[in-house]
Amino acid sequence: MKAIMKAFQRAVALDSSIHRNLKVKLPENYSFMENVEIVPLTYSEILSATMYYPVMFGVQDEVVFPFAVTGINGKNVFLKKNGTWKIDTVPNVCRHYPFGVFKEADEYTIIFDETYASDDGERLFDDEGNDTEFFSSIKQGLTELARDFHDAEECSKELFNGGLLKTLNLDVDTKLGKMQFRNMLIANIEYLSRLQPEKLYSLNSKGYLLILHAHYLSLRNFKLFDIFAEL
Repeated sequence: MKAIMKAFQRAVALDSSIHRNLKVKLPENYSFMENVEIVPLTYSEILSATMYYPVMFGVQDEVVFPFAVTGINGKNVFLKKNGTWKIDTVPNVCRHYPFGVFKEADEYTIIFDETYASDDGERLFDDEGNDTEFFSSIKQGLTELARDFHDAEECSKELFNGGLLKTLNLDVDTKLGKMQFRNMLIANIEYLSRLQPEKLYSLNSKGYLLILHAHYLSLRNFKLFDIFAEL
């Protein structure tokens, strides 16, 4: 994923030479998400995300990707005061923080938020620069995350190039205030209704048809913001 989540305060690319002695203390809860309003989604979580979050598609540097709206005006409505999540559907990228992946061209790089460097944390590399057992486990999860992001981008690209996504400008008004979305992408339901059966079959066999409908209907979840804000 090329977009770096807002939670990253000092994101750096990990290097076994530069960060040979780096120690990391993982966060105890999701309080780092307090001010995050938008989270990029991986392919495997799009459908589950549409149950609670408004899900749309965005474009950055010609890359199309899905994302979930988690808050408004710097307030994450899904986060409790004690740093726990209000629902069980937590975006994948949050589960890996303070680590993440950044895509440049066709290469993924592991990034880390330096604010979580700690003298009493776990080492990522041994004295020879090899991955520790602690970091090997994290690295395996990040590899799966990168693959999942890749699948999300491939799905989004096919939908966009096939004319199945159209530009959306949306004004949202909640108890927490107003929010504007400009040049976002949403399912082109009108175009979808005119597709030939064989094209619909192809979309359905890939799981894309369900994603289009679920994401389109997920915009109703902005109505849930007022409810979640009071929990």
